[in-house]
Amino acid sequence: MNVFICTACILTQPKLKKVKHQNYCYMLLCLHNIYNAQNHILNLQIKAFAKAKIAKKVFDLYKKKDKVLIEGSVYIKKILLSSKLTKQYSIYIRIDQINSVYI
Repeated sequence: MNVFICTACILTQPKLKKVKHQNYCYMLLCLHNIYNAQNHILNLQIKAFAKAKIAKKVFDLYKKKDKVLIEGSVYIKKILLSSKLTKQYSIYIRIDQINSVYI
């Protein structure tokens, strides 16, 4: 089990989807202050999703460009393209807890 805690900026309005009688909330986040090998700061855009009560809390906290504190799990999904020689990876975060950061 991996635990992931970070601060992020909300880029898109959360979207609600219903799959097999379960509500999911999807949105795009921008992670701040992630360092790469040459110690340059990166701003990564990743997809985040939440279930049930957490999804409702995401909608309550939503303001565009608002900063939030996220606790959750990281999923990396490999996508094979049509040529089968090139691979693409997508990063997803499953949100377990979300809190607003007041600056």
